[in-house]
Amino acid sequence: MRSVWFRGFAWCAFAVAAAVVLYFTLKPGPGGGPFMWWDKAQHFSAYLALSTLAGLAAKSWKQAALFALGLAVAGYGLEIIQFYVGRSYDLYDEAANALGCLTGFAASQIFRGVFGRV
Repeated sequence: MRSVWFRGFAWCAFAVAAAVVLYFTLKPGPGGGPFMWWDKAQHFSAYLALSTLAGLAAKSWKQAALFALGLAVAGYGLEIIQFYVGRSYDLYDEAANALGCLTGFAASQIFRGVFGRV
């Protein structure tokens, strides 16, 4: 069984990362955040981090998969909301979000398999 402190730390890190992603997703303006070089890489990286952290904090692989799916759906919803805050909707951004969620889920499960129950 994974220790309480590890899961607590993972959830705290997830909350901070989610707040940062939410801020940069919904802030008015052209977007891009601190890394203006490639928008799709930003989307992929953000959801990779969120899904990995949620997967590490999850109690089981099934719960981790549900978190990854939920994050992908939330990313789609946020992509739609961007249209209403003066940003543009881009289906390719959501594809990058979903791919990041899938990769983050896989990464968290590999980490759990290699390092066992932390």
